[in-house]
Amino acid sequence: MRWQLPIVWLISSVVTGTVAVLLSTDRADFPIKPLMYLSGPEALTLVVLVGVLVLALFALGWRTIEATWLRWQDPRSAILWTILVAGAGFLGWGFAAVVTFDVHFPFALQLILAYTCGGLPFTLVAGMLARPWQVNAAAAAVTVIAVLVGLTLIEAPLTTLVLYLEYFVGPAFRPL
Repeated sequence: MRWQLPIVWLISSVVTGTVAVLLSTDRADFPIKPLMYLSGPEALTLVVLVGVLVLALFALGWRTIEATWLRWQDPRSAILWTILVAGAGFLGWGFAAVVTFDVHFPFALQLILAYTCGGLPFTLVAGMLARPWQVNAAAAAVTVIAVLVGLTLIEAPLTTLVLYLEYFVGPAFRPL
């Protein structure tokens, strides 16, 4: 069970790094492609990559569920673990991407970070669900520090986050 977190990091870093390559434009004014501008093959590749990540996380969660606090003896625990790790992991990954875009990290550095550190948000969520409680506390502390650092680096955090979300999702997203 000690390999659960490193495997989450590895799988999610490879997938999110590839997603970053797929969505990147290397332009300062538009660093990412909006979803509606993806070609058919690009959209299919994105769906397949996300599907592969979710399936890999489910398989890992199923095999290592005893390493978490969700230790029921049925598939629901692995499904819940997968939903939490994938869902919150993508939120954290998106937040980190916005920070790197807003701080104007060089394109090559963004891709290097996507492939090496893209799995960190997923791993932190898995760490918050892992046993023992010391792993939970460490994952929560690193998450709080990372979010605070990210919010500090962005000039207008809420406005910037909404702007990038609206740009990426397109007209489907309308903030209140």
